Amino acid sequence: MAESESRVVMIAVDASAQADEAFEWYLNNLARDSDSVKVVHCAEFHLGMSVGINYDEKQIAQITEQVKKQQNEVDNLKSKFVDKLRGKIKGEAFILNGKKPGEAIIEAAETHKANLIICGTRGLGKIRRTFMGSVSDFIVQHARCPVVVVRK
Repeated sequence: MAESESRVVMIAVDASAQADEAFEWYLNNLARDSDSVKVVHCAEFHLGMSVGINYDEKQIAQITEQVKKQQNEVDNLKSKFVDKLRGKIKGEAFILNGKKPGEAIIEAAETHKANLIICGTRGLGKIRRTFMGSVSDFIVQHARCPVVVVRK
């Protein structure tokens, strides 16, 4: 790909320091003026309550407040990365819902025809990664384009 050709670069982020580092690494090492950056975050809302149980008004109010708080956190995260791009590189941020993060990121990369995916790694230990899985491992194994995993 020639230097002047436009690339679609997908950067997977969350609220971690590692996501910030991956984003900054892209800006400092790979960014081109002609890039189109797609910042993606897979929102996972955790209510801390069981589904299917009848709740009283107080519990419903607590759930509603928790959802609003989590939505505000997601909106702030989205704004943070869009602000970092502003004036530097063309880009936009997307919130992905309804799937496991790795699956959602792969699907978004295919939808937006990403030429490259960049993500951070939280450095899970071998045991935690074995049981919980790793989003970056999933992306590396399933992406149809090159993937850069930025380590601290």
